[in-house]
Amino acid sequence: MNQALAVEPQALAASPVDSGDRLSFTFFLAIVVHALLILGISFKLPDHSNKSQTIEITLATHKAARAPDDADFLAQHNQEASGTLDEAKQLTTERQAEFADTQVRDVNPVPQQASATQQLKEQQLVTTQSRSTHVAQVTLNPDERTASQQREGLAEDQLMVSAEIASLQAKLDKQRQEYAKRPRVRTLTSVSTKESFDAKYLHDWSTKVEQVGNRNYPKEALSRKITGHLRLSVVINPDGTIYEIKVLQSSGQRILDDAARQIVRLSAPFAQFPAEIRKQADRLQIIRTWNFEITGRDAAITTSAN
Repeated sequence: MNQALAVEPQALAASPVDSGDRLSFTFFLAIVVHALLILGISFKLPDHSNKSQTIEITLATHKAARAPDDADFLAQHNQEASGTLDEAKQLTTERQAEFADTQVRDVNPVPQQASATQQLKEQQLVTTQSRSTHVAQVTLNPDERTASQQREGLAEDQLMVSAEIASLQAKLDKQRQEYAKRPRVRTLTSVSTKESFDAKYLHDWSTKVEQVGNRNYPKEALSRKITGHLRLSVVINPDGTIYEIKVLQSSGQRILDDAARQIVRLSAPFAQFPAEIRKQADRLQIIRTWNFEITGRDAAITTSAN
């Protein structure tokens, strides 16, 4: 009985930890650590979304070795600007398109090959056997697929180029029509007038306005002894009527500016254009300096180039 009681405390004592238990515990810790690392760290794929941006381009007709300092448009090559217009304009062409267009249309720039931007499409072949339907994926050979897409892209590019050429041609025709309809204005001053018929017309015009002006000198300016000079532009139609009167440089006295305009109106109509002037101009612009002078009791109006 005493021996049995002595054995029980020994049985209740803790069993020693062997190497297998330590190995199991080590694996458990390793799994926990790896799980924390994997679940605790997040990965984010880079954003490959491409945002399209609209830019204004034109077609360069030749290639220059030096890039311009301040470019007006984007093109496929460097090209120095040229032309006769005062402001930058888009390029027009005289090349004949494959089809005609009578309207100026907004044409988008020619896109790159479709195979470089759009995803490849796979053809699907549907076959039916008994009561079940099977879908078989038929993928073209990569080389054949690329060649086919290049042909389709080339056809689309040619169509876009033809449309753009037709639009540019319509724009060029419209500009030519507007330029052709623009009246030819010939400017006459004593400095720029060299032809005999120009000089005679300018002399006769100046003589007439001076005679009318001296008979209609503004009374208020005469009583107040107001003098001065102004620069006046008068545009005349072929039949001698007035098209436009404009003060280019004021005298500083409104009474004199208004008097000069009124004197021109009283002098009209002027002589009709001679045949030589009609051949070269649709309108005449006469620019003269008007002088309002008072000497004692005498007042005079004269016109001059300066």
